[in-house]
Amino acid sequence: MSELGQTTDVPQIPLPNAYAQDMLDFLAEEGFRPKFDEDGDVFFKYEGYTNVVMTAQGDATAFCLMVPYFWPLEDAAERTRALEAAMYAQMNIRIGRITVMEKDVTATVNAYLPDDQGFRAVMLRSLEGLRYLINTFREQMRAQLEN
Repeated sequence: MSELGQTTDVPQIPLPNAYAQDMLDFLAEEGFRPKFDEDGDVFFKYEGYTNVVMTAQGDATAFCLMVPYFWPLEDAAERTRALEAAMYAQMNIRIGRITVMEKDVTATVNAYLPDDQGFRAVMLRSLEGLRYLINTFREQMRAQLEN
């Protein structure tokens, strides 16, 4: 128990900025159930994946939609296959980027938008494109195992 006058360290959850609140409201209007994460970014589920819109930086013209850690990597051989699948997916689907890290794989769509409401014009299409990119990666990973 702390004595009077002493403060305890309580983690502070960042307050949502205007961009984060606009994004959350837009996604809710579109039928998603978005929430703020511990960093103040917006996250929501779509087709079984957790999606994150990076809003904590507060720049509504820098759009970043991410599906973090959607494919875990077991070993170096699987990482090599993932690199090949990522190259194949990105060569055929030019909407976003697949990032192969040491232990998992992440997909992102990044764009600079003309104004602070530009995300409304690109969000749903980017979401569909990102899903197509991920599905292409997954299909390629499975095809490598069959060969």
